[in-house]
Amino acid sequence: MNATVLANLLESVAAKQSAWGCPRARSRWLILSATGNAHGLVHPFHAWRQALADHFGVVFQEHISDDLADKQARIAASTADVIMVSMPLRVNGKILLPASVREFFQAIDRSRPFKLVYFDISDNAVSPHFDILPLVDLFLMPFTFRDAAQYARPFRGGNILADYLADRFQLSATPANGYYDHLFLSRPAPDQIGKIMTSWNWMLWRSLFRAFRRQGFRCRLGGARTLDVTCRFNPYSGWCGFHRAQAAERLNALASRHAVVATAARLPVARYYQELAASKIAFSPFGYGEICPKDFEAVMHGCLLVKPSVEHLNAYPQLHVAGETYVPVAWDLADLEEKLDYYLSRPEERQRITANAARAYEAFFAGQGGFLARIGEIQERLFPQGLS
Repeated sequence: MNATVLANLLESVAAKQSAWGCPRARSRWLILSATGNAHGLVHPFHAWRQALADHFGVVFQEHISDDLADKQARIAASTADVIMVSMPLRVNGKILLPASVREFFQAIDRSRPFKLVYFDISDNAVSPHFDILPLVDLFLMPFTFRDAAQYARPFRGGNILADYLADRFQLSATPANGYYDHLFLSRPAPDQIGKIMTSWNWMLWRSLFRAFRRQGFRCRLGGARTLDVTCRFNPYSGWCGFHRAQAAERLNALASRHAVVATAARLPVARYYQELAASKIAFSPFGYGEICPKDFEAVMHGCLLVKPSVEHLNAYPQLHVAGETYVPVAWDLADLEEKLDYYLSRPEERQRITANAARAYEAFFAGQGGFLARIGEIQERLFPQGLS
């Protein structure tokens, strides 16, 4: 693999690890997560609990709750140095309104000397909650825009793909098609964009972390690959369903010359993973966010990952490198057939990219793990002068 690409993927994790040296002053974190993805994305704190304490003096408590009053009470009683808050997507079955989140943060007493971090778990780089940026010290997101100018754009539906589809296919940007600007669209003030920081992505989500651990933190390369292309997906509705239906139609049109599975039919997880391990290529369409757990499941099981381009996003680790660790296609899927034909007819090139992705994936977990490097950077952002 190209050494420069690998360095970009890991963001010099090894160099940062060697510089950690002695533990820092003790840093107490209170993590107020929520049920579902918020709790799942906090899992690496638990996985590297001892290393966090040894290298950064980070000790933490996590409380999982969708009750906003409970979160407020825990903040009021806390003596932590860092309080990291996530919000549930829904409360009592209804989507939590951005105004309620803003009111929550406005009510926090900031007279005590603690750093307040919002851990946003939005699927894409647009958050419904950018208006709380003046109220927090850091705004963590699994995915951020490489070009900060993108934050000024009023993406219809609060999603860059939804906005694209509305133009490209004249899709009406209405609630009937899943466009809910009042729920999902917000734009940060220019002087607040610097608080937005890439956290970590689905690679470290609890379910994927545990699945990779069961594999000994090794990707499954080789083996009999009897399926050419696999793509299983939740059909969803609205603009997202439109995109996924397009993908299925284009993939199934190739069935006359390639062995293809492109369906919304679900499999038990074990059988789904067996199917991936028997596939040469996994196509991962966009969901409500561009980068999906399917991307990482494909790499874990030795498939060539093909998906609509995500070159506009920052992620950590930056596992998606065009032509090196995955194959990007156009958002309207116009070149999908061409790309699939190309890589299915060139097994050496397909296996080169697949092996690159596997090495990058495995390297992130080697040693103490790249997660610790990111926590070190977050601490430096929060405490540039160090902890007293």
